[in-house]
Amino acid sequence: MSSTQFQRILASCEIFWGKGDYDLDIETDGWMTYCVVVKKDLGISFEPPLIMTGACGSEDHPWGELDRMLRIWAEQIWSGQLMTDDQRLEIFGGPSERNKPILRPFIARINEREMDSTVRQAPGEIDGQHIRSRLPVAAP
Repeated sequence: MSSTQFQRILASCEIFWGKGDYDLDIETDGWMTYCVVVKKDLGISFEPPLIMTGACGSEDHPWGELDRMLRIWAEQIWSGQLMTDDQRLEIFGGPSERNKPILRPFIARINEREMDSTVRQAPGEIDGQHIRSRLPVAAP
C-alpha cells in the first residue's frame, strides 16, 4: 500500500469515526484470502471492528478495496442525502461486487420489516427514530 493510499484511508476513518488513532490490520486465512479490518486504537486496547473488507485474493487487493469503500461512503456523506439501497450495495458489495447477491435480499428484508413496523408507528419512524437511521450509515 502506498503512503498516499494509507493517508487517504486514515483521513476517511476520521470523517466517519472522528479524530484518533486507527489500527488497520490485514488478516489472512494463512493460505489464499486476505481482508483488512479497521479498529480504533485506544492505546491499551482496541474498539470492536468498525469496518472490514470482503475476502480478497492477494495481499494488496484488500487495501484497494478498503480505499474504494471509504471513498464511495465519504462521497455519499458529503452529498448530504440519505444513503440509498444502491449506494449500500456499491459500498458493501465486496470485491468485484460478489457480495451483492447476498446483500440485496438482506436489505430488501430489512426494508420490508421496517415497512411492517411503520404501520404501528408514526410514518417514517420506528421507536422514535427515522427508519434510515437504523441502517449502517456513517455519522457525518
